[in-house]
Amino acid sequence: MMSPHSGGLVTKSHKTFGQMLLVKKYWWLHAAIVTGISVIGLVALGVWTYTSAPPLTNYVLSSTGETVIPEWQIQRGKQVFHLKGLMTYGSFWGDGGERGPDYTAEALHHTYVSMTKFYENEIAKDRPVTQADRDMISVRVRREIRENGYDEAANLIRINPAQAFAYQELITHYTRTFTDPTYEEAFMKGRIQNHISDPEDLKALAGYFFWGGWVSGANRPGFDYTYTHNWPPDPLVGNTPTFETYLWSFISIFVLFCGTMLVLYVYGEMKTLPGEPFNGRDWSLTTVDLENKGDAYVRPTQRATYKFFAFAVILFLVQVLAGILSAEDFVGGGPGSALATTVLGFTIPFTVTRGWHTIVQIYWFFMAWVGYTLFFLPRISKVPNGQRFLINLLFTLCLIVGAGALFGIYLGHTGYFSDDMAYWFGSQGWEFLELGRFWHILMLASFCLWVFIIFRAVKPWITSQNLWSVPAWLFYGSGIMVLFLFFGMFMTPSQNFAIADYWRWMNIHMWVEVTFEVFTTCIVGYMLVQMGLVNRAMAERVIFLAVMMFLVTALIGISHNFYWIAKPTGIIALGSVFSTMQVLPLLLITLDAWKMRTERVKAYENIAEGKQRFVMDGVWTFILAVNFWNIFGAGVFGSLINLPIVNYYEHGTYLTGNHAHAAMFGVKGNIAIAGMLFACQHLFQRSAWNEKLIKGVFWSLQSGLVLMMMLDLFPVGLYQVATVFKQGLWAARAQAHVTDNVWITLTWMRTVGGAIFLFGGVLPLAYFILSRAGRMVREATVVEEGEWTIYDKEKAKEREAWAAGDEAF
Repeated sequence: MMSPHSGGLVTKSHKTFGQMLLVKKYWWLHAAIVTGISVIGLVALGVWTYTSAPPLTNYVLSSTGETVIPEWQIQRGKQVFHLKGLMTYGSFWGDGGERGPDYTAEALHHTYVSMTKFYENEIAKDRPVTQADRDMISVRVRREIRENGYDEAANLIRINPAQAFAYQELITHYTRTFTDPTYEEAFMKGRIQNHISDPEDLKALAGYFFWGGWVSGANRPGFDYTYTHNWPPDPLVGNTPTFETYLWSFISIFVLFCGTMLVLYVYGEMKTLPGEPFNGRDWSLTTVDLENKGDAYVRPTQRATYKFFAFAVILFLVQVLAGILSAEDFVGGGPGSALATTVLGFTIPFTVTRGWHTIVQIYWFFMAWVGYTLFFLPRISKVPNGQRFLINLLFTLCLIVGAGALFGIYLGHTGYFSDDMAYWFGSQGWEFLELGRFWHILMLASFCLWVFIIFRAVKPWITSQNLWSVPAWLFYGSGIMVLFLFFGMFMTPSQNFAIADYWRWMNIHMWVEVTFEVFTTCIVGYMLVQMGLVNRAMAERVIFLAVMMFLVTALIGISHNFYWIAKPTGIIALGSVFSTMQVLPLLLITLDAWKMRTERVKAYENIAEGKQRFVMDGVWTFILAVNFWNIFGAGVFGSLINLPIVNYYEHGTYLTGNHAHAAMFGVKGNIAIAGMLFACQHLFQRSAWNEKLIKGVFWSLQSGLVLMMMLDLFPVGLYQVATVFKQGLWAARAQAHVTDNVWITLTWMRTVGGAIFLFGGVLPLAYFILSRAGRMVREATVVEEGEWTIYDKEKAKEREAWAAGDEAF
């Protein structure tokens, strides 16, 4: 984490930018500037999303005016796409799963092939088709695909007979995809038959995909590129990168270099300021409660949080097993699939297993986060009346949501529910928001209750004097995270995909790259203070600066998710620049990395000298892993794929999954486990603690993740990108490609890392947490020395030093 270092004295006559950043009296100004920039950027994104959305209306034959594809049919196709879980199997404009095709890339390419076939058949009626004819037809089809037949006044889209023929060919293609197990593009290679069988639904689905392909091929009015900036790549259709894609890639690199120099310069200024990030206490990597109480007791309501950790590790295991079943689908099954079929007697569709894998991943993070934030609260202030009841109510609601989502996704995607029931109690069908609408609403209510419980405890800290305190940030971080969950409620079944997907990303991106980072910063700051590594004043400065940088870069940085989702060029400009700057706060994490690493040595020296009795070694290693994966997984792999020209070819490939695994488990998973272990080391009897097991879990999880990425996800992503560059995205996502020998070989190699991750990490962790249910310390009814946190017990000279520092600035 970035933090000032000790150095010489400063005087009022030499104010630097670094000083301005660290003085509390200026923090309102910093927060106002960040808020202003963010609000302006987000308003611009919203306005562009609604005003530049591609038309969604009737398609009519230009020669006769006959309606070929009515709007209601396209809307029905969108509904089928989501309710049948096709966004977790394939993707639309690159957003979704990567097991199946990108339906827009596939539809666009099929349109080109079918239109070519139409014109060749016309010529063949009179004479044999020559190569000159084929060359002429190729140019004609490209031109006609680029022509935008939208009539705004009449609110309809005119297409020619060749395009109408292509639509009929698409109906045949998707009918065979979902009903003919021998077809080369059969759904799940024919292992799940008649996933969609209603002829009208198949016709509607073809209409929806035709619309997505048309948007990808038709020029935006007044411009020489398509609504999606010539995405997806397809040389035959003429979809190649635009000038703007190259331009903003260059500008982004320039901004990154300038930003890096500025960050390093300001960091250098801060090194001369008073204060020491590691404050030189006589103990390290332990807490006051551990040292003073040992096996004695934990504070009121803390034992009530254990159930969240038990639930979290069970969900973690479910998520990993679902991921194994999803991966095995690429190779036609494996031991996990065979065992599941033997036990259950039927095959679970990929749409279900991947839906579980993605949504349960986020949910077990939340369960761990909820558990240890509630565990922290009695250390911050006196436990309010009724707190235990609210905690138990919260757990009950979370349990209902988890069970409802798991069973609902299966029943919804497999057709056991009607359409309305599937939407409300099955699955909404949006990637990362698979759970039904009812469970979604209940989840929001649960998390609002969580924030309310936190607020009751930290309310004494939300004062003018302590407004930026670590306990206050615990509330802010949790509140911001839940606030952005509400954006998902703006998605409606009848919305244009370009608009609905905007709200989905406002939910998902704001979780992953904004609020999760803010929350992680607050939690790490809290634990570092409790473990004696950072003093209160330093933690406040670190959290404030890090949060401001994450907010100003990541809020508008959401735009990198919109490059190809039918948005104007301004999206590429904002997305490329701000997402590139997201690397800057991560750069700061590296600057004190070695200093943080050496704290373990100091802790064990203190043990040898008799200065302390406990070392939270397991917690510390997972915190270090959070820093590493923030830099490597989120920073390096994220910046590699966010550059517009790279993302143009990479979007919709497994390089995205490579980055997602490194960033999601590497950062969010590790901080979830770190906090869980922090709480459990206080909850479990000392004889029940197994540091050797924790170390084994740590190295198995980290090495397993690395091996999964290096043996499969990263190389297979590069393999896909090479195909995209040469042939187009449609070819890289075709069944022949994602189930060929190279892909199958790399997928089997992934089992090396997967086995280590599961058997060395997940299973031992689950056993450790679950088996200690009967070996917890007692809970005190009264805490003699009072309920207030260590923050109020800091030495007076520490507070005076920082106050003097502020005055000097």
